[in-house]
Amino acid sequence: MAENKEIIRRAPAIPMKISQLGENKESRVSIVGTVISKNQEITSFILDDGDSKVLVITNSIQDFERVKEGQFVRVFGKIWGEGEEAEVQAEIVQDFNNIDKDLYLKTFNK
Repeated sequence: MAENKEIIRRAPAIPMKISQLGENKESRVSIVGTVISKNQEITSFILDDGDSKVLVITNSIQDFERVKEGQFVRVFGKIWGEGEEAEVQAEIVQDFNNIDKDLYLKTFNK
């Protein structure tokens, strides 16, 4: 008799602007911006997309150490909190320095 295995899929990360995080109820998001500061104590950084800023908390010291101030990155993660208190718990931090920032933002804003 064949055993039925349940396949659990992760929800897709919804691309959005940082300003939309506090008003959105999506569980997983994708945000893009520039790292403007880092906090070693809680392995976090502030991400700025040009319009808004958000605190991003990393899952690992390795992810935190790879991120540099001034770096353009994409973060996949979960939203914690609402409104002005929204934060993102990072699952993946992707280096976007080699991406044409203006072209990406032009495409994203369509």
